[in-house]
Amino acid sequence: MGEYALYLSKSGYLIHGTNKPASIGLKATNGCMRLYPENIKVLYNDTPVNTPVVIVNQPYLIGQRNGVLYLEAHTPLEDSGALELEKMYAKLSTIEKKTGRTLDWNKIKEVQTEARGIPVPIFELRQGSENKVPKPIEAEHPDKLYGRPEIPELKLDAWYVLAADVRNEIDAQRIAAIINHQGPPIPARVLAKNNDYRVIAGPFTDISEARDAAKRLKIDLEIDGILIDPARK
Repeated sequence: MGEYALYLSKSGYLIHGTNKPASIGLKATNGCMRLYPENIKVLYNDTPVNTPVVIVNQPYLIGQRNGVLYLEAHTPLEDSGALELEKMYAKLSTIEKKTGRTLDWNKIKEVQTEARGIPVPIFELRQGSENKVPKPIEAEHPDKLYGRPEIPELKLDAWYVLAADVRNEIDAQRIAAIINHQGPPIPARVLAKNNDYRVIAGPFTDISEARDAAKRLKIDLEIDGILIDPARK
C-alpha cells in the first residue's frame, strides 16, 4: 500500500499509495483507490480526520469552458454503461435544444468509443469560441517507467498459464497489465493467434509454480487459468 493510507468508514476500502506506480489508472485493485506516492503524501498531510469522501461512478462527464463544450469518457464499470450513456445523451440533447444548433453526434460517438479519459472539445457554444480551445500539451514520458514489471522472455521448456482468450487486443492488454501488477507480480503477455488474442502468464519453472500462479489468478482476479505444459507448445 505504499507509505501512506487513508482509511474510509466503509471497511476494507482505502485511499493509499503503492509500490507499483505503473499500476496507477488500471483496474488492478479490489476496490481501493491508488495514488502516486508523491500525491498520497500531500493528500495525507492535508486531509483532516473525518473529512467526507464521496465515491462516484461517472464514466461520462460534460462541462463547458470559454464557450466550448467538452466531453470526457471512461470505460464504464460492469453494469453501469447503459444507464450512464442514456443520461449523457439526454443532457446533450437538452443542450442541443437550448442552443438551437445541431451537435456533431459522430464526434460524440467517437469520443465515447475511444474512452480516453480526458476532456475533448465536441461543440462550439458560441461563434468563434472554438479558437479559444487550448491546444493539448504533449506529456513527456521517461524511457523506462519506475515500478513497471519486466516480462521474462518466452522459454520453450517452461510452464505457462492461459489466462484469457479474447477478440479485442485492448481488452487483452488490460488483462495482462492487471496480472502483471499483482503483488508479487505474475508475468503476463499478449500473443496474437489467428483473429484472437491470448493472455499468457509465465514462464514458470515447473508445474508447481504454474499451479500456484493459476490459484492466485482465481482467488485475486476470478480468472480460471489453464495450465500449459512444455509438451503442448
